[in-house]
Amino acid sequence: MKQRRIYPWVICFMLLFSLGSCIKEEALNMEADIVGVRAEEDIFLLNPVITNNQVTIYLQPGIHNLAKLDMKFDLTPGASIELLQDSLEMPAGEKDVNKVIIDQLLKSGVYYKVISQDKQFAKNYLIKLVKTDGGFVPTEYGFEDVSIDKDEKYIIFFNKIDGQDFYNWGSGNPSFSLTLSFGGGVKEPESYPTKTTTDAHSGAKAALLETKLTGSFGAMFKKPIAAGNLFIGSFDTGPVLTDPLSATQFGLPFNQIPLALEGYYKYAPGANVTDENLKPVNMKDSCDIYAVFYNRKKLMASEPDPKKRVSYLTGHNILNDPSIIAIARLENGGATGDNGFVKFVLPFKYSGSVVESDVTNLDYSIAIVMSSSKYGDNFIGAVGSKLIVDDLKIVTKK
Repeated sequence: MKQRRIYPWVICFMLLFSLGSCIKEEALNMEADIVGVRAEEDIFLLNPVITNNQVTIYLQPGIHNLAKLDMKFDLTPGASIELLQDSLEMPAGEKDVNKVIIDQLLKSGVYYKVISQDKQFAKNYLIKLVKTDGGFVPTEYGFEDVSIDKDEKYIIFFNKIDGQDFYNWGSGNPSFSLTLSFGGGVKEPESYPTKTTTDAHSGAKAALLETKLTGSFGAMFKKPIAAGNLFIGSFDTGPVLTDPLSATQFGLPFNQIPLALEGYYKYAPGANVTDENLKPVNMKDSCDIYAVFYNRKKLMASEPDPKKRVSYLTGHNILNDPSIIAIARLENGGATGDNGFVKFVLPFKYSGSVVESDVTNLDYSIAIVMSSSKYGDNFIGAVGSKLIVDDLKIVTKK
């Protein structure tokens, strides 16, 4: 689930139009990113989740002895990595640094610094280990817990489970930061398609998804709009311009059998639906809310090349992969009008059988996906469409 910066590549791509070449062959790489994590032993439940400044590593159930943990970081070409000693909280009298590192990786996390090949750029990453014995995708979501990316200033949704912060939610906000960078926008939470609102069904916050223009930068690549989206999984900015459907990585392991997805929503579509060329389309915009339950082991086994195996679904196969066992989806995502919050109950429709013991062992995954424009993945939608979702719940088999 790697996620990396694409700014230097994009800058080079744009310069090709005016300069005929991007960067001298002998120039040193200016990227400072973690793109992968490996371990000598098979201890990872799924690919580490890598965001702009954090790496979350989910351990397989039953992994308890980490005394000899040996992780290797894959970096952008020529980059180097070092532990930020100041981030370690050494107890008085403790001399075993490795033990402190492991304990802190499991609690608050440890910071590492990645330095680019040209030594001009550096980035700090928070590395965290997460035990998954009790599962880590909760069944209820109030969207109260959020943080703000320190560099790009967009909202990040997360869940608190037994005192731990689980960054289970992904969105297209990281790619929209390109629009703000090259279009002169202000990087603040309200500028992004996915954010929070105080217009909540309960509590202080709800999730707000809004379809926005991507400006001249997006139009250049025939991606003129960005639908607000929020989903269980993560977002990889790497292919966002060349293969945007691969950028969304849907699903995380789930240890229960889902029966229904329910919650409350409001939807106000924008006035004018347009296509990838910003030409009018004779239709009304609608929102999309759905959940997919799939056999992660079957998905991975379907790829013969071990190097290409992934544990997640993408925009290419989120609704049609053979590993999918059940889908729950909102049938009519039209305007809710003046009805306030509308409750929805979406039953999972099963197309295959489930082995309960395999579910307990976290062999299955679940993805929840929400969008302010149902066809936003094809850049069809209405600017200004707004979807508010609150008090989401997965009803499971007892």
